[in-house]
Amino acid sequence: MKAARLRLVSAFAALAVLVAAAVSACNDEKSFASPAIDGELAMKYAQSNFDLGPKVFRTEGAKKSAEWIAEQARMIPGFDKAGRVRIPPSTRGEYNVEITFPGKTDDFIVVGAHHDTKRLFSVPDFAGANDGASGVGALLATADTLAKYAQEQILPCTVRLVFFDGEEALYQYTETDGLVGSRAYVDMLHQAGDMKHCRAMVLLDMIGDRDLHIDLAGNSTPALAKVVMSEAEAAGYADKFSRGKTAILDDHYPFIQANLPAVDLIDFNYGPDNRYWHTGADTMDKISAESIKTAADVALRVVWRLAENGFADL
Repeated sequence: MKAARLRLVSAFAALAVLVAAAVSACNDEKSFASPAIDGELAMKYAQSNFDLGPKVFRTEGAKKSAEWIAEQARMIPGFDKAGRVRIPPSTRGEYNVEITFPGKTDDFIVVGAHHDTKRLFSVPDFAGANDGASGVGALLATADTLAKYAQEQILPCTVRLVFFDGEEALYQYTETDGLVGSRAYVDMLHQAGDMKHCRAMVLLDMIGDRDLHIDLAGNSTPALAKVVMSEAEAAGYADKFSRGKTAILDDHYPFIQANLPAVDLIDFNYGPDNRYWHTGADTMDKISAESIKTAADVALRVVWRLAENGFADL
């Protein structure tokens, strides 16, 4: 009888654990369930941006790209009621684009990518499939997703999708060459008094590689990098992400300098021995909808987790 009672108690205990786990899982899903992007749509946007040709900083190509991005945003169904888009006044010759989706609070998270391309004298028609267009496709597909979401419910926080110009250095990275658009954007936050409302920045760069493996930049904010890794694992992408040790000069860096939490999701191993990077081999056949979707979906999971957790992770 004692053995039977113990078995019964054990059974009830096991059931209680299962119920608790199920409730916890439901609560977690309810708390942090974020929308996902359409990877094929992202690829279409990337292809169209690639087709614009070179988009070198301080050229008509970059201006044309910015105007095209703004136009695509305005064409998203329901966007006129869900969000707003603008090309902020230029202070350094940059053509940034900002798409804003208001949320429950004035606090906002920036999800960024650069839309300019490297000036390559050896490849004058360089259009940057992975190193530019993949991030543009990711952000525009994210805008489409958020516009749909906003028609049903309010975003947990305000989200700003920012397309930076001038990430690529014309000659070599200095205080005035390279990261121009992101530096100008951080300056704008200062001047507008928005620094206190900017809670985090998530950067997507070179995230289209068919053989995707994102190695978070070593100079990312540790707490934010930890959240990215956690959400990547929760989404089933643990094998696609790792914590890098190498500091990278990228558009997250001006935010780091301004003491704002920032993380760089970048796959800086593009092709065998990185041989596709900044070469004519950076073409659309080297990137995939699945890779872009992987990075963008994790970025949205991070936004939702931070916002719905009251930014406690930071």
